[in-house]
Amino acid sequence: MLSKIFKLSLFWSSYIPIFVMVFLANLHDFSKASIRALLSANLGFWIALFVITMLSLMTSVWWISFFQEEFEESSKDPIDISIWKLESPGITNFLLICAIPVLTLKPEFSPTIVVNLMIMLMVSVYVVENNVGYYNFWLMFEGYHTYTFNGKVVISKYKKEDMVFNNAEKAIQIGTTNIYYVGKFKNS
Repeated sequence: MLSKIFKLSLFWSSYIPIFVMVFLANLHDFSKASIRALLSANLGFWIALFVITMLSLMTSVWWISFFQEEFEESSKDPIDISIWKLESPGITNFLLICAIPVLTLKPEFSPTIVVNLMIMLMVSVYVVENNVGYYNFWLMFEGYHTYTFNGKVVISKYKKEDMVFNNAEKAIQIGTTNIYYVGKFKNS
């Protein structure tokens, strides 16, 4: 159960930019009066988004630091991925789902909040149950790239065209997941 809560929180961190876009889409202008009016339209809603943002952001930052540390301190043998075909994951459907709250959510109308919450929960269940939490925009903001191969995931700060496959760049499996991290070894 704790694992699913962690995955859910990690996935919700990808919604942080969407929360900001919803806020901006509902502003009449960039004045203090407009911001106050928007916040007062449904203060509980904005507080809930803020809490979700902070919790999921902390989870995401912890997760990133965990796989960097795991890579640097791992006693596992690195896996050479030079023969694998790395492909960027398709996120078009996720982008379409992101557009829905930006275009439809009106904080002053509870039905739009409920509909968008239902969509978010359905997508969250899909992501958690299918273990595809690496579809996370926050990783992009942190400078990471995500690639897939044979049902596995590679996360790295390297762009695919810049990956140099030699003894210094190999993948380390993170925990017992299907996620691998590529970075430079300290002794290289």
